[in-house]
Amino acid sequence: MSKTPGQKPVKRRHHTVPKFYLSRFANERDQIIRVPLPGDKCATVSTKDASVVKDFYLLETEKGVFTDAVEDALSEVEGDAAEAFRAVVDLGQWPPTEKQRGAIATWAATQHVRVPRVRQRGDEIADLILKMQVAVGGKPQAREALEKAEGREVTDEEVEDWWEEMTDFDSYHFTQHPNSHLRLMSTLIPRTARHFFSLPWGLVRFSRKALITADDPVVLNPRDGASPYEGVGLATAESFLVPLDRRVALVINNTLDVEDYEIEPSAFMANQINQMVALNAHRVIFHHPDDRPLDRLVIPKPSDRETNPSSGPQDFLMPDGWPPPGPRNT
Repeated sequence: MSKTPGQKPVKRRHHTVPKFYLSRFANERDQIIRVPLPGDKCATVSTKDASVVKDFYLLETEKGVFTDAVEDALSEVEGDAAEAFRAVVDLGQWPPTEKQRGAIATWAATQHVRVPRVRQRGDEIADLILKMQVAVGGKPQAREALEKAEGREVTDEEVEDWWEEMTDFDSYHFTQHPNSHLRLMSTLIPRTARHFFSLPWGLVRFSRKALITADDPVVLNPRDGASPYEGVGLATAESFLVPLDRRVALVINNTLDVEDYEIEPSAFMANQINQMVALNAHRVIFHHPDDRPLDRLVIPKPSDRETNPSSGPQDFLMPDGWPPPGPRNT
């Protein structure tokens, strides 16, 4: 990142999971256990360092200036949520007031969309689309693109070199500008927050059993009987699970039409919540230094990909001579 003269200093250390939230799973020294998948190693880290990605939310303006606008907006969401968490989790207020409900719904929606997993998924989709366009367009499109870029007619050898390079699909990966993810956040967060706000909420409090969290702490639970090959989204999920604290979890129900309710805690439920959170983790699980909550859990291996398309760009490669060349523009 280059700095434009006269540009105000930008914040560089961006928490993809807020520090105020991780502190609820930390000890009095603000230390937390960080467990990278697949769970065979762990480290005690400070919450100020636990989920930092450099420049992750920097927004680039049309003038090429980098701004803290997104990071500042996230800080406001986190401040409102921290106050609501104190009321619901620490002071035991339930059901939440409309203001508290709005703050928690907005934070949960933001946390669902802001994470690196969502950016990776967007990059993978964009990469697939670009490569499919290359494959379908064939050498005629390659020639057209090259001549437009060069401002001249190109040779058959130049087209062949470009084509060989661009159809070696595993040798390169297209990454979107970070602004694409930031624009997606601005679109999805309000509608997701409204959805969360409108649904019935259940709260479970544990007195002894401890909960974990992860780098993607908002879990979408599939409906009973759903095919493992079906995607799970806001409209199709059975419920949304969010551990709010080491001892408290929120369940946002997507199917019941009831008032807000409290859930009877049990050891089985605590283990079930932890298992769902662990399986939903993208790269990392977090828990309190005094707890050993992973012993009975299945910890997944990290996945290199977030999307698994049934077809790849190589399946769309056109044979030489197809499509037939049309009249050249002169």
